[in-house]
Amino acid sequence: MAFLQKNNSAAGQGIGLCNLVTVVVVALSLLVAVGGCKNKIAGHMPAEEMKQTLLDINLAEAYCIMVKDSLHRGGTKNYDSLAVYYQEIFAHHKITQDEFLESLAWYKNHPDELDTIYNYMIPKVTEWLAKPKK
Repeated sequence: MAFLQKNNSAAGQGIGLCNLVTVVVVALSLLVAVGGCKNKIAGHMPAEEMKQTLLDINLAEAYCIMVKDSLHRGGTKNYDSLAVYYQEIFAHHKITQDEFLESLAWYKNHPDELDTIYNYMIPKVTEWLAKPKK
């Protein structure tokens, strides 16, 4: 504070520096806040992100039906494993279950957008199924 009291020109520079620091801090805070929004558009995930998330979820659901164990016969879902897979998928895509459900509800209300996503997914799954198993 002593440099602010030496002369008027230094005081003007000191206040300008404080304003500059304030502007930089506010700008960085906004960048962090906007960056933390995970590119959500008007309450839903972007189509590309939704494609990947839904693809992973559908594969997890199919896997849970195919895997047989002593408690779950083929054709029944293992909901315990599925819950773990969902959490791993959400963590991988850096979203919460609520964000996914909110986005899914949005896409259900916009069937053309949802059809576009599933039109992307169907050939992907078909391609994976056509690959020879090792």
